[in-house]
Amino acid sequence: MLARRAVALVVVMMLGAGAWFLTRADEPPPATRLSTSDRTFASTDPLERACALDEEYLVRLWRGHHPVHSEDITTVPQEPNYSGSFGVTSHSGPWDYVQTIPLVFYGPNHITQQSAPLKNVTASITDVYATVGDLVGVDLPARDGEVLDVSAGPPPPKLIVTVVWDGVGRNVLERHPDAWPNLARMEKEGTSFLDATVGSSPSITPATHSSLGTGSFPREHGVTAIEFRTEEGDVRSAFAGKDPSDLELTTFGDEIDLALNNEPLVGMLAWKSWHMGMLSHGVLSPGGDADEMTLIDPHGGLTGNDALYTTPLHLTRLEPRLAELAAELDQEDGKLDGNSMGHDILEMHDNPAWVDYQGELLLQMLESGSYGQDDVPDLFMTNFKVTDIVSHQYSMDSEEEAIALRAQDRVLGELVDYLDANVRDYVVIVTADHGNTPPPKRTGAWPILQGQLQEDVDAHFEIPDGSSLIEQTTAVGPFVNRSTMKELGVRQAEIAEFLNGYTIADNWNEEELPAGYENRGEENVFAAAFPSDWMERVNRCAFGQETPITEGN
Repeated sequence: MLARRAVALVVVMMLGAGAWFLTRADEPPPATRLSTSDRTFASTDPLERACALDEEYLVRLWRGHHPVHSEDITTVPQEPNYSGSFGVTSHSGPWDYVQTIPLVFYGPNHITQQSAPLKNVTASITDVYATVGDLVGVDLPARDGEVLDVSAGPPPPKLIVTVVWDGVGRNVLERHPDAWPNLARMEKEGTSFLDATVGSSPSITPATHSSLGTGSFPREHGVTAIEFRTEEGDVRSAFAGKDPSDLELTTFGDEIDLALNNEPLVGMLAWKSWHMGMLSHGVLSPGGDADEMTLIDPHGGLTGNDALYTTPLHLTRLEPRLAELAAELDQEDGKLDGNSMGHDILEMHDNPAWVDYQGELLLQMLESGSYGQDDVPDLFMTNFKVTDIVSHQYSMDSEEEAIALRAQDRVLGELVDYLDANVRDYVVIVTADHGNTPPPKRTGAWPILQGQLQEDVDAHFEIPDGSSLIEQTTAVGPFVNRSTMKELGVRQAEIAEFLNGYTIADNWNEEELPAGYENRGEENVFAAAFPSDWMERVNRCAFGQETPITEGN
């Protein structure tokens, strides 16, 4: 077995706010931290480079890989490198800072009060599934996740609300320690897990929400990332058309609803179909019914999929509230210009007006739907997206991020106040779908420019104009154009080998490197690149068997 390499590594990919936020063209900041030591590799062999990755990272990569749906070549940037630009970061990978997330259970009379977050307790987002089943007294099918010891005992709560703060990993909370007093109180008065993780890579919105809902990792539930290879070989977005069929396992919403004869109310309020993996399959689930689903579109309109779910149309009367909340925010700086902190309030989705709008929709959906108003346990899920959008656009260090986090925390407090007054018998679960990537000004990271990378791959293999070896780039690796590869006789391992030798200088299309990177041109941007269907081969090299040794990882 090859000697293990003691360097920190990370797979990063675009998530959350989506690819449209990659249009900023900021001047690159000066890099401040890294040296060139131990950042070049003698070998470009895909197996050697993959086998040298940290065992914990290999476990997370294996859990996140699906033999059909995943990227064709898995790339692992050298930490803290990421795919994106100097102005826009991405966040998906196996490294701890994008993996470690809050996981908080709170509910008077139902959740044990621990006074402080539990340390050194193994927990992952997959444990939500089994723990919710335990709280409502329903034996769910066994999955990767396990029941966490949070319950103060029966009877079941009347309502469990799961709140996902998108992109708010532990590192974001630590960066802005005064921005979340309500969550801090809930941690002290409930049970929370300081070392909870996503548990699989890519750590990206569709995959992680699906892990939360199903209690399994993407290797089993099938939703690996935003980009998704179908059985027919096409590449598209996961949950395209607001269709949950990409999710290959049932969710706790499916299972609990069916076990209790469809008497529970099951609903979700979120931003995009990427979050559907935590809800249910609606009427597609055998014996299932049309659960409530409301999605907020980029203009604040409310949509759903009435073929499979129920969209509470009465909520549309609240749509004018977004403009009213934007006008209130606009007045705070004394200039009526439609901006907050220099950003268009309605256009940028990066401010408290959007958070407050979702908060009002959330409370109205709970009240009008009569959630938690009888003795049958109801389930509700919601995702607050603004923190993720802000972190992509301005970085997790920004004042905009602190403001967005503070707004989401305030709305969380309003939710708890509503539940105290109107339900009284409830549990709230607060978590995140991933952590975040610090900006390159702080870390010295190199942002891997995907367009330049694709050009360089095609140039290296002398691909004719009008063709490409890469069908679609992603931050965890490319989907290859299989027909072009076959026609030209190029193998995936050859592309991976090229990427293992790819450097900062290769990825920059100007003669001089940016300030702070002048002496770093020979650094490899990737720690490893390998064909994704080599996962078992990599495991044999690293662990001596086709599946990784997961104990302790």
